[in-house]
Amino acid sequence: MIRSFIAIKISEEVLQKIVEVQNILKESGVSVKWVEPENIHLTLKFLGDTSESQIEDIVRVMQESTQGTGPFQISIARVGAFPNLRYPRVIWVGVQDVQEALQKIQHRLEQGLHGLGFAIEEGVFKPHITLGRVKSEKNKSNLLRTVETVVNTEFGVLQVNHIHLIRSDLKPTGPEYTVIQSVELRN
Repeated sequence: MIRSFIAIKISEEVLQKIVEVQNILKESGVSVKWVEPENIHLTLKFLGDTSESQIEDIVRVMQESTQGTGPFQISIARVGAFPNLRYPRVIWVGVQDVQEALQKIQHRLEQGLHGLGFAIEEGVFKPHITLGRVKSEKNKSNLLRTVETVVNTEFGVLQVNHIHLIRSDLKPTGPEYTVIQSVELRN
């Protein structure tokens, strides 16, 4: 079994700005497990434990999900928290103008993967890039004050040309991600 997910990679230009904001937030002294820059991505579907024999079928679903959807762009902007800024559990960077193409691919992935036995995510798809997970309430007020200074940051436009099936290996030093397969978006 492997642990896996389907995601969009972040361009170097956008990633640089995300890391700058992440560094500002780190200075708040809050107890957060920050995502390492090389692991920052936009998740389309978390698969969890996956049998290696399912990979071929998953890639087929990825290809079907992107069929007829050419490359597109999304704007990456704003900083927020789930469930909200008063009780932050996950600190994220948002996708501002969610393109129909992104929603269509994510919806098709959910439906296609459900046919392979993966559970459908409950609720509305809220595309975001996770920066870190809050571990404790320590210095929470500092974090909120710091988030307010970066909340309206614009990180740039992300060109989406591929979606990736990524393997996640949990190591003592943190997760290590490896791209198993990439699917190109074509018209």
